[in-house]
Amino acid sequence: MKLIKKVSTSSRNGDVSALLTLIVGAFAKNDWTADTYLSTVLATVSEYDTSLTESLKRLQVFSQMAEKDHERDIAILSLFKLVEGYTHMPVAEVKEAAVVVYNVLNHYGLNIRNDDYAGESAEIRSVLNDLGKTDIAAAITKLQGVSDLVTVLTTTQKDFETVALQQAEGEGAKQDLATASKIKKAAIKELNDNLVGYMNTMAKAKPDTYKATAQTISELIDSNNEKVKRRRTESETEADAEVI
Repeated sequence: MKLIKKVSTSSRNGDVSALLTLIVGAFAKNDWTADTYLSTVLATVSEYDTSLTESLKRLQVFSQMAEKDHERDIAILSLFKLVEGYTHMPVAEVKEAAVVVYNVLNHYGLNIRNDDYAGESAEIRSVLNDLGKTDIAAAITKLQGVSDLVTVLTTTQKDFETVALQQAEGEGAKQDLATASKIKKAAIKELNDNLVGYMNTMAKAKPDTYKATAQTISELIDSNNEKVKRRRTESETEADAEVI
């Protein structure tokens, strides 16, 4: 069989996470407890698999928070602009209602979008509370579309708080969790330094026991490396196109 190649160090966090899971799964099909060295290596690889998966989940939550924050920022802007537009309406009843609502919004200002996550959340909750007061709510009913935007803001704020809670819980449980990039580098080193060479050797020495699994590992790593290579080639092609 062909030798197992080393994992490309240009692999991304997600690439290595997926590869580790597949490798752990491939070895799980057989009992390797009789091989003390391999069992130790596999235990380490499995730990990296779990740690990297958890780390990426945490990073995903951070990404989701930014996305949810953007959504509520858009809702705030839309609400402000719609109400502001109504203040210029030539219809007295509509204009008067709009001024009532606009005064509430203007008290907080659009700059609440620039507050930190916690500060913005507090401001939005206060805005929504004020907009729910009897006289303000009555004015809102006279402004078509404003009630819908208030609902949108309420929903986006709840969505943000849900993700923020997930992030907070994750932080509390994994304060000592290394960053995904550090785990990735350590995992690649473990695979390249301790697993690849050993499996290449054992596949030749004891093919009946190791060859089939070694071939599977070889295919998995080749597939990963090809994906990395293809991505790099595409990036270089795009860069060349921009120069041209």
